[in-house]
Amino acid sequence: MYSFDVFDTLITRSTVTPNGIFTLIQKLIRKNGKYDPFITSNFYELRIGAEQLAHELSGSNGKQEVTLDDIYEVLSMTVGLPDCRKEELKKLEIETECSNVLGITKNIALLKKLKKQGERVVLISDMYLDEAAIRRMLYLIDPVFREIPLYVSSTYGKTKGSGALFKIVQKQENVDFSDWTHYGDNPCVDIEPALKLGIKAVHLLPESMKEYENPGKSLDHQLSTGISRYIRSLGNDSPAGEVGSSLAGPILYPYVSWVLKESMRQGIERLYFVARDGWILWKIAEVIIREEGYPVKTSYIYGSRTAWRFPFYDGSKKDLGRILYYSNMEEILSMNDMAELFQLSLDELRKFLPERLKEIEGGKRVSKAQVDTVAKWLQENGKFRKYLVESQKEKRILVIQYLHQEIDVSNDRFGFVELSGTGFTQYCLAKLIGNFYEGKIKNFFYRLDEIQEDGPCEFFQFYPSNLKRYMLELLCRAPHGQTEGYREEGKKIIPVLEQKEGEQIKAYNIEEYLKGVLDYVVSMERIYARNGLTYVPRLDIAREYMEFIAEYPSERIARYFCHMPFSSGGRKNSMVEFAPAVSKKQLRVIYFWNNGENVRQVYHGDFIEYALIRSAEAKKYKERCQEYRKYGIGKWLTDWNRYLHTHLKPGIEYFCPWELLKGSIVIYGAGKVGRSFVKQAKQRYARCKRLLWVDSNYMELQATGMDVKSPQEIMNDSFDRVIIAIRNVRTREEIWDRLRDMGIETEKIYYG
Repeated sequence: MYSFDVFDTLITRSTVTPNGIFTLIQKLIRKNGKYDPFITSNFYELRIGAEQLAHELSGSNGKQEVTLDDIYEVLSMTVGLPDCRKEELKKLEIETECSNVLGITKNIALLKKLKKQGERVVLISDMYLDEAAIRRMLYLIDPVFREIPLYVSSTYGKTKGSGALFKIVQKQENVDFSDWTHYGDNPCVDIEPALKLGIKAVHLLPESMKEYENPGKSLDHQLSTGISRYIRSLGNDSPAGEVGSSLAGPILYPYVSWVLKESMRQGIERLYFVARDGWILWKIAEVIIREEGYPVKTSYIYGSRTAWRFPFYDGSKKDLGRILYYSNMEEILSMNDMAELFQLSLDELRKFLPERLKEIEGGKRVSKAQVDTVAKWLQENGKFRKYLVESQKEKRILVIQYLHQEIDVSNDRFGFVELSGTGFTQYCLAKLIGNFYEGKIKNFFYRLDEIQEDGPCEFFQFYPSNLKRYMLELLCRAPHGQTEGYREEGKKIIPVLEQKEGEQIKAYNIEEYLKGVLDYVVSMERIYARNGLTYVPRLDIAREYMEFIAEYPSERIARYFCHMPFSSGGRKNSMVEFAPAVSKKQLRVIYFWNNGENVRQVYHGDFIEYALIRSAEAKKYKERCQEYRKYGIGKWLTDWNRYLHTHLKPGIEYFCPWELLKGSIVIYGAGKVGRSFVKQAKQRYARCKRLLWVDSNYMELQATGMDVKSPQEIMNDSFDRVIIAIRNVRTREEIWDRLRDMGIETEKIYYG
C-alpha cells in the first residue's frame, strides 16, 4: 500500500504560510462590514490564539487533535460571537481554503502513476478541517481524489506525529507496516513516525522560501510569496525561472498594473510600449488586460536613442547640448567612438575638428578633456550643426513615416510606456510626432532620473525613489537587438534591428525567464479575482526585492545577473557581460596605479561595482589597493609611476594634457583643479611661455596672496588658448558661454 500526506505534499495554499489564510479572512470580513471592529482588526491574532488554546484544552482531555468546531468555540468565548456569526466564520474559512488551494502537480502525477499501476493508495492528514472539507479541496484540484480513502486526524482525535493515526490506518486497511510506503513533506510528522513503525517513508521535499522572501502578516506579501513559491514548485526553478517568477514578477507586475489602472482613470485607450525595455512590460500588460477585461489596446513600438535622438534634431545649439549631455559621454574613448556617437564617418567628423585633433588616429585613446572640448566645439559650430541636420534627412523621413504608420493620433487618448531614464528620448519622440500631431504626449515611467522641464511631454512616474536604474533594465531584456533605423519594404516602414545582441539575449534563457514572469502575473490576477479582491500595487515589495538584487544578492542570484549580455551606452559593438568577476591584477591596475580612473579600459564588463558587491574578497582587495596608494611606499610608487608616464611631479593632484600647456595660456579657475594646473604649467616639461591665471573671485584670492587676476584681463592680450580648470560640469558650461560672450574664439577654449 502507498499513502500520501495531503497539505504541502499534494496540495498547498496561495498564501505562503497556513496562517496567511487568516490574514486573507481578516481582509474579507473587514470588507463585508458585518463584524465588530475588534474582530475585523484582530482576526489573524485571535484565530491563531484560539487554535493554540483549543489544543491545550484538547490535550488535557486526552485528544491529540482539535476540530474546526473546537477552535471556533474558543474564539466565540473570547469575542462573544453569536452562533450565527460563528457558523458564518467557519463557513468563510472553509470557502477561503477552497478558493486558495493549489495542486502540487509533480506529486499528484506520482500518485496517479501508482493508481494506474493498480496499486492501493490512501491519503492521511493531520488537520483540524474535517474530511468533507479536505475532500472538497482535493477534488477542486483533480477528480482522481474522489474515491481515494482519506484519514483525517480531526476525525479520530489521533495524529500521524504520534504514530497513532498510522496504526488506525493499518488496522482499517488491514496492511502490514512492512508492505507500506508513505510519502510526505514533514520529517517530524510524516517520516520519523512512519520509520519507527517499520513503514517505508519517502521525503518529498516541499518548495522552501528563498532568503529574500519574508512575508510576515501582510496579505499582499503572503500572496506574492506564496505564488512565487508555487510556480517554482512546478519545475520553473532554474536561475532564469526563479528570477522571473520570484523577483522580476513582484517588481514589474505592480508597475504595469498601475499603468493600466491610471490609463483607465485618465481615459487612455491606446498604450504604446517602447522597445526594448517595454517588451516584457507589454507582455505583462496583455495578460492583465485579458484577465481584467480592460478596454485598452496595446502595441509595441520599435525605437531607441540611436533611432530617435539625432533624427529629431533641428539644428539648435541647446538641443545638441542636451543630446550630448544624455549620451553617456564617459564611454567615448576614441575619435571612432565620437564619430559613432554622431552617426558619422570619422572622415566626415574630421572636417569640423580643430587642426591639432584632425590627425588623431581613430582608435587612439583620447582624454576626457579632449572629448569634452571636441563636444563643446562641435556644439558651438553652426556649420557642423547644419551638416548634422542634413546628414539625418533620410532617417528623419523614415522615422516620421514609421511613427505615423504605427501610432493612432485620431484623438489624445494614447500614451507611451517606458521603464526608466531621464525622459529625454521621449522628448525626442514627442518632437518627431509633432510633425503630424499637435498635442502633448503622455509618458509612463517606473522611475525618472530627473524632473523634465515643461515641453511636448507629460510624465507620470510610478516610484519616485533611488531604485537602481541599471538593475531595472536587467529585468527588462528583449529577445531582439537595438533599433538601428528604419527601411521601406513594399508600402510599409519596418524597423532595422541589430542582430547580435538579440541572439545573445535569446541564448540567455529569456523564454524561461519570461515564462516565470507571466506565470506569476496570471496567478496573481486569478487569486485576487477568486477571493473577490482588487489588487492594489505595492511599492514596498518592489523596493525590498530591488534592494536585495542590487545591494546584497546571494551568490546564486548575483551569478545570473553578472553574466547577462548588457550595453548601457546604446551604441554598436559595445555588448559585454554586465558584471563578470574582476581579477586582482585588474583591481591593482584600476585602483592602485590609476585610482579608479581607467575602469573601462581595463575591466571587461559594464558595471564593476556589481562585481565587487558579488565578491567580498574582491571588494576587500580594492579597498586595500586604495588605502595602500595613499601612504608610504605605495604613494611613492604611484607618484613616480605617474611621473614616468606623464612627467607630472608628485604633489600635483589633477592632470592637464601637456599639449594644452604649451605657448601662451590662460587658466580659468583657482580651486583645486586650477591650482594643480598652474603648478603643472610651471614645470619645464610644460613649455608654457606665458601664463595668466584668472577667477571670478579674484579679489578674495588676491587678499590671500594668490596671483589671480580678473577674467576681464583676458581681453587685454592675445593667447593661444584658455583652459577651463573647473570640475563641475554646469559651471564649466557657464564659463564657456561667458568666454564666448566676451568674444573669445571657440577654437581657443579648452576643458582641462
